[in-house]
Parts: sequence; structure tokens; C-alpha cells
Amino acid sequence: MRILLVQAISTPDGGETVFPLGLARLAAVLCARHEVKGVDLNLDPFPWPGLVSLLESFRPQVVGISFRNLDPLAGNLISFVPHLKTLTGLVKRYAPSATMVLGGSAFTLFARRLMAEASEVDFGVTGEAEEVFPMLLDNLATPWTIPGILWRAGEDSVDVSPGISHCQHLDFLPFPDWEIFEPRLYQEQNRYVASMGVETKRGCPNSCSYCLYPVLQGHCLRLRSPARVVDELEMLHQNYGISAVHFTDAVVNQPAEHLRTICREILRRRLEIGWTGFFREDALTHRDVDLYQKSGLLTWYFSADGASDYTLRLLGKDLTRDQILRAAQLAAASGIITVYHFLVNLPGETQDSLDQTRALLDHLFDLHAAPGNLGAVVISNLRLYPGAPLTAEILKNGGVDPGQDLLYPTYFNPPPWDGLRHELTAFCLSRGVASFLEKTRPCAEGRDTHAHHLA
Repeated sequence: MRILLVQAISTPDGGETVFPLGLARLAAVLCARHEVKGVDLNLDPFPWPGLVSLLESFRPQVVGISFRNLDPLAGNLISFVPHLKTLTGLVKRYAPSATMVLGGSAFTLFARRLMAEASEVDFGVTGEAEEVFPMLLDNLATPWTIPGILWRAGEDSVDVSPGISHCQHLDFLPFPDWEIFEPRLYQEQNRYVASMGVETKRGCPNSCSYCLYPVLQGHCLRLRSPARVVDELEMLHQNYGISAVHFTDAVVNQPAEHLRTICREILRRRLEIGWTGFFREDALTHRDVDLYQKSGLLTWYFSADGASDYTLRLLGKDLTRDQILRAAQLAAASGIITVYHFLVNLPGETQDSLDQTRALLDHLFDLHAAPGNLGAVVISNLRLYPGAPLTAEILKNGGVDPGQDLLYPTYFNPPPWDGLRHELTAFCLSRGVASFLEKTRPCAEGRDTHAHHLA
């Protein structure tokens, strides 16, 4: 079959672009038996003419679409659903005989709804596609035999087979297809984050009340062998000149020994490649910091999300403020750029929880003042997703209109603290700018302040 794989728009104009890791791995699975081409619509500021040209020249029999992100988060009210509907409409118009299959993490969260919104789509795939998508191609007439597949049972009816697909043996999957989706196209795209992603595992064993990672990937951790992970890093570095990657795991240092083994293997091979990831604060030790730094860690990303005792409990983080600050001390002392993420104005907040939040933010700036390695503190409101326990509680208690359409960006941010996100962002920006100016402002003696403090 001729199969066209399309990465739907998932980046706002001028935003950071990431390599379509899921589609590239699916392409590698399919290309042994099929003729496969791929296109990432995020690489072109106006991708539609190029897409139409490809549809007309390639004449695909199947078009597989990955819908990865519903919206950009961070309080942004942009939705990518209109872009998706434009995409499916164009595919139907310019490749009318092609079978259209829709998948991706955003689709998994709203599968039935998106099948209704994008009425041109023939089939949907929930969960991970590497095993079930090839099965679907062989069983288009009997999709109900494959777990997690949606199909049109009538003009206005969608059926779904039970279950969701999770690949159990990740080491058996091929490396992503870097010819169909070329890493070089992504190397100069971003200013702040690594565009290339590498998985070390799938799954998340945590029970955060607002997060759907376990729904998407399951609670059970499925680990790739450290050698296989570093093989992939080595190929990216040697064959494509990739100098930095982001480990895409929900938590990169969980289990901690798995990441340690990967780092030791990077060092054993003397592989000079940088990496980033999201870390769990309570799993960090002095020895880990030294090992991560030697093996190429470029940026610490922490997403405690709660900054007070109350909000940490509410979010189900199983963390304490002391653990957050201990991790921050280690990160600050390492000299490596550090980024923190927090949610504010959560349900049931009090003046005490807000005071604790401000105090913790203040402490973070104090810790990073001398080394000057605080990259950003990202302050957001809570994005509500169906299926998340905290969303269900908010709807039950009337915190949001039960009729609110959660497909589109919906944030919990009621008065009287509905301006708190902006207030705290202003505080963080002000402290960050003041710290930078203090370090770079020339002193009366002709030396900069930083040198004066070090003297």
C-alpha cells in the first residue's frame, strides 16, 4: 500500500517545533511492507499547498494522521482542532479514495468526539499504534477484532473495540525512520528546547490527580534497555549531527537506576551528546547530579506543579516542599540551567497556601542567585481534561459549568485570585531581570558585580 503519514499542526505560530517521534517510529514499522512517505505540517508556516501537492503526486491509499496536542497549554486559548478539521477536509477533497486513520495522544483523550468533529476520518487508533496500525491495514473489513480501534458503523454512528494498545516489548521496535522524517530539518528550529526526542521508557506509575499520562501510557513502566537507548543516541549524533536530545519520558529519573545505567553507558562510549528531561525531585541525590552532569545533562526540568503543602496534596504529587527545595539546592549548585513549573489558583486554595507558594518561589530565586542558572519559572493555571480525578471533582462541586466543552482550552481560574498567575509571573520576571542586571552591571571600580562577588 501507499501510505502517507501526516503530523498534524501541534505548534503555535513561532513556537518550538519537536521531531514527530511517534510517526517516525510508526514509519519504520510500516516501511518493510508498504511504500511510506511522511510530512510534518509544523515545518511550514503555511503547509496546505505542499500537502495538496503531495496528495496529488503520491496518491496515497491510506493517510495516517497523528494529532498529538489539543492546544499549547500555559494558559493559551489557541486550539489545534480547527487545523485538524482543515487537514481532514483537504485529504478528503484531494485524495477522496484514500482511507483516513486518525491517532495520537490528543485523539486518544477525545476519540469519539474527534471522530464526530472530523467526519471525513474512517478509523481511529487509541493508544500506541506500532502494533495495531499494521493489523488494521490487514483487517479494514473487520476492525472490531483489534483493540482500541474506532470505526464508522453508520452515517452518524461510531463504534469502538474494547481496550487500548500498549506495546509491551519496546526493544523489539525499530529505531525511528530518520529518512522519511529527517532530523536535520529540525536542528535549527528551536531556541530553547531540544527538538529531537528519545524514549527511555513508556508508562507512568504516579497518581497525580490532574494528569492523564497513565491513561495514555498505562501505570506500568515499560523500560527500553539502556544499551538500546544509547545506540539510538549514538546514531543520531554520528549520522545526523544531533548534539542535544530531550528524553520524552513522563519522569526521566524513575526508576533512578535505569537513568543511571543509561548515563554510565553514555560515558563508557565517550558519547558527546547533551540531554534534558523532566525529573522527580524526591529521587535526586548528590551522586546522581554528578553522574548526570558528566554524561551531558543540559537542563533540569522540574514539574512539582504544587508549591504549598495543600496544593501538593491536592494534586496527588506525593512530594513535600522540603523535597522540592532540596532538589533545587542540588540543581542550583550544579550550575546547570534549571526550569520549574507550577500551577496556581487551584481549588480550595487559601491565603496560607498562596503565602507558601510565594515563599517557595522567593526561595528558588535565592538559591539560584549566586550561580545564575535559573532558566525560567513557568506559572500556569490548571487545564481541565475529562477523565482526570481532579477535573471530575471540580465539575461535581460546580467549579466549572458541567456543560463546558473541555475539548477546547478550559482552565480552572476563578476569582478572587484569577489574576494570580499574572501577578506571580510578573514577580518571577522581575526577580530574574534584577538578578541578571546585578550580575552584569559594571561596578564603580570598573569591574562587574559578579567578579566583585567572586573576588
